[in-house]
Amino acid sequence: MIRIVLLGKMAAWCEPEIRARLRHPHELLAVPDAAQAPEAIEQAEVIVGWPLSQEMAGRARSLRLLQASGAGIDGLSLDQLPPHVRVANTFHHEVAIAEYVVLMMLTLARRPHEYDRRLRQGNWRGSCIWGETPVLEELYGKVVLLIGLGHIAREVSQRAAAFGMHVTGATRRPNSVEGLYSKVVGWSDWREELPLADFVVPTCPLTPETEGLIGAAEFARMRSSAFLINITRGRVVDEQALFDALSQRRIAGAAIDVWYQYPSDPAGAVFPSQLPFHTLDNVVLSPHNSGWTRRTIMGRIEDIAETINRLVEGGELLNVVR
Repeated sequence: MIRIVLLGKMAAWCEPEIRARLRHPHELLAVPDAAQAPEAIEQAEVIVGWPLSQEMAGRARSLRLLQASGAGIDGLSLDQLPPHVRVANTFHHEVAIAEYVVLMMLTLARRPHEYDRRLRQGNWRGSCIWGETPVLEELYGKVVLLIGLGHIAREVSQRAAAFGMHVTGATRRPNSVEGLYSKVVGWSDWREELPLADFVVPTCPLTPETEGLIGAAEFARMRSSAFLINITRGRVVDEQALFDALSQRRIAGAAIDVWYQYPSDPAGAVFPSQLPFHTLDNVVLSPHNSGWTRRTIMGRIEDIAETINRLVEGGELLNVVR
């Protein structure tokens, strides 16, 4: 009888689907907040989800497996866990996020929402019928810079190439990258590519090294016509520097799906930053849902249940990160 805790709102939402896929006797408890159920954390052999504070991680004395409910492990206090505890994550979001990136590149370049709004008011400005100077851009021939070449970058690269874009990738292991990219540079060299990029997309995880990776100095190197698309973690991009770059038109615009503050109560209205990004007309905002598709979640459920089954059976676990 293996004891499992599903931690957080996302993990708890998946409880019936995970339970249906477990092959062995189990006790499974869904907990929205670890602090509300310290005894369950102490007894759990498997914890699925996040966040897990340092205090709660230190109390998980029976833990054998800490399973992230997604790819990111930045909300888990790994340094508080005994070395025998295995940590695994899960993916399946890369296709959904890659589609979002392409959608945002098209949206920022073609601005369909702006022309839709105008035409609803009878305004034909920007139309070919008046012979005005074209202001819209195509993706064809544009350069997208991907900072970090993991699962998401691979899917973005495939789709960007289909549009005839040039894809530059930055990675710590440039010699190990498959031929999906027009150009690959080392991790220490990606800033040199900023003046050449039309779209800059950080696709690296949030770590102490990447927090604030893109700040005022990086925005100063970007073209005034360039766009930023952030789908990794908010804190990879410096909050104040991003707002300044957008509000002062140092860059042309941005699409932001990951943020600096999140709501704790779905009934309340919470802005995604202490800074008024919502007042800017050159930014597209979304509520951290670029990867939140049914296909993503069902794939993750399959991974999580299979990893727990293999733990019980003594088999090789999926996606072990520690």
